[in-house]
Amino acid sequence: MEIVEHNATSLAWIGDAVMSLKVREHLLSKGFRKADLLQKKSSKYCSAKGQAKMLETLMDEEFFSEEERTILARGRNATIHSKAKNADGKTYLQATALEAVLGYMYLYGHEDRLEKCITRIVEIGDTL
Repeated sequence: MEIVEHNATSLAWIGDAVMSLKVREHLLSKGFRKADLLQKKSSKYCSAKGQAKMLETLMDEEFFSEEERTILARGRNATIHSKAKNADGKTYLQATALEAVLGYMYLYGHEDRLEKCITRIVEIGDTL
C-alpha cells in the first residue's frame, strides 16, 4: 500500500480543481461556447449531487481498486467545516470522497487511472 501523506480534505481540494478543469475541457470539446451555458452544464458534473451520483455508479461498476476504495473511505469520513449549498451532509461527503480519489490519482502520479476515471465520469455526467 502506498503511503499517502495528504489528508482527505487536501486530496479533495486538488481533486476538485482537476475535475473542474477536465469537465470544462470536455464541454468545450463538445462545442459549447457561451459562458452561461458552460456554467450550467458544468454544474451538473461538478455539484455535490452530480458527483455523488457519479460515485454511486462507479461503485456499482466496481471501478475502484482496493487502494482507491481506501482513499474514498477517507473522503467519506473527512471532517469538513464548510457546508454544501444545495446538498445534505451525506451527499457532500460522497462528493468529497470522489474529489479525494481524483486528487490522490493526480498527486501520486496515477495518470492512467486518472484518465480512465475522468473519462468514465464525463460519460456518466453526460447522462445527468
